[in-house]
Amino acid sequence: MRNPEHVLLIGGTPKHLRKAAALGLGVVYVQFENEFAPGLRSLAEAVLLTDYTDWRSLRPLVESAYESWGFSAAVSLTEPGLDPAARVNDLLGLGGTPYEVSHRFTDKWLMRRRLAEGPQVGARRVAAELLTVDDDLDRFGAAHGFPFIVKPTSGTASFGVVKVDGADSLGAARQRIRRLHTSTDHPLTGAYDIERFMMEEYVPGPLYSVETFSFDGRHVVLTVTEAITRPRTHVHVGHALPARLSAEDEERMADTARRFLRAMGFRDGPAHTEIILSPQGPVICESQNRVGGALLTDMIEAVYGCDAQSLAISWALGLADPLPGRPVARGAAASWLVVAEEGRVERVEGVERVRAAPDTLTVSLGVAPGDLVRPLEGQWDGLGHISALGPDTDAAIDACRRNLREIRIRTRAA
Repeated sequence: MRNPEHVLLIGGTPKHLRKAAALGLGVVYVQFENEFAPGLRSLAEAVLLTDYTDWRSLRPLVESAYESWGFSAAVSLTEPGLDPAARVNDLLGLGGTPYEVSHRFTDKWLMRRRLAEGPQVGARRVAAELLTVDDDLDRFGAAHGFPFIVKPTSGTASFGVVKVDGADSLGAARQRIRRLHTSTDHPLTGAYDIERFMMEEYVPGPLYSVETFSFDGRHVVLTVTEAITRPRTHVHVGHALPARLSAEDEERMADTARRFLRAMGFRDGPAHTEIILSPQGPVICESQNRVGGALLTDMIEAVYGCDAQSLAISWALGLADPLPGRPVARGAAASWLVVAEEGRVERVEGVERVRAAPDTLTVSLGVAPGDLVRPLEGQWDGLGHISALGPDTDAAIDACRRNLREIRIRTRAA
């Protein structure tokens, strides 16, 4: 029998578990064994420690848990848990986003195929092909021109994205992809299957994301976020909201996101849809059926009064009312990725000063002396984020970057 006040929460951070518990829910918590902190045990009625990305391991555990606790929905707020949660809901007939739909978001190749098969979404279609043999790179460049993008079909945080600038860059691109295929020392290689790669046309223009929450097919825009990206690595180092766009461009971005979600068959929950504002207009980059990272949850709550992660849990259980419309901004917020020189950390300075700054919203920094700083190839190679508030977006960005300069992380060669 289903219990409307019990949820199966798959993966995520301790903060996700705390939010579920704060809603007064009985939580059956599924987590990787090496990521579970025993101090969190009191927040959950039951804890299932397993590789939840392995369906053969997960299925018998959740079937047994359902018999015992009768949870009403499986929810995940983290990328590797989205498909497993959908498979659980399908298996037990709990509703929510089906696996077929969820997987269109977590598999970027499926997303491109879905867009190619239906009516055009955005200003233009983007040519894309799977990378199966080395010669595919040459053929794609010859057919669609340089530069073009190569990226894993799964994963997040810009990990593994390669820009191929010209024919003379093909050799380096092949080497980079081979390294990614064989890498075992990066955190993302454990949570994601970094095996398949795809190629797609490069689309020039600034990157934005549209943050939405969908209520039975009604897609409510929470905000449009501006992304600040490192050109060489495509790592998003900064985020700011509301984006500094004209009212016309903002509505074009919002409309493109709503059309995209309809094309994907997505009906319920949060989404983070990245869109490039090209010279021709908005072009879909990719999307995730969850709230974006980089402290966006905190920023959206501070500026718009909506905790999209808590709403994702309560909406899945039928315990929340839909938002009547788009929320109104009260000020602005920005976040920035904290980085340091590659090597071994010796000292971390200035963090408490930043925490105490009146315009600081959040400091999420998990680095200490002795930790290893990897090359910055994705957001996960950063050391954390800080965020700040301001009366407008310019002021929030200025405050965030000013606070960032206060944090000094000294490293030595590893």
